[in-house]
Amino acid sequence: MTEERLPQNMDRRSAGAISPYGLWGHLERMHREMNRLFEETITPFREGSMFTSYRHSVKEEGANIIISMEMPGIEAQDVEIDAAENYVTIKTEHREEHTKDVENRKFTERSFGRFQSTIPLPKKVRPEAADSQL
Repeated sequence: MTEERLPQNMDRRSAGAISPYGLWGHLERMHREMNRLFEETITPFREGSMFTSYRHSVKEEGANIIISMEMPGIEAQDVEIDAAENYVTIKTEHREEHTKDVENRKFTERSFGRFQSTIPLPKKVRPEAADSQL
């Protein structure tokens, strides 16, 4: 029979907690819990309730590359377009504020959103010749 060597005043149960197997069990439970918390936190972002992704299309017409993007509710003056040789970046910010007076109380509702998309181009272009229509 093999004799177990444990530190003084330590029984077999508490020895398992510091053994590699007990430690891995704790780490594995912590890993599962962190994954669960992360999933709960990121789910609203995935479902689109926090961020909006605007659909776009890229097509070539002769020597031109045409990018179309629908951005409902966004004003033309709020859109910034940066062109480079092999990509186009489109940025926008949207701010809204609504105020209501109800029974001697004032309610203000504000919303703010920021969007940026970098779209790769199928071939190199001259950025200085880029044109946009909103």
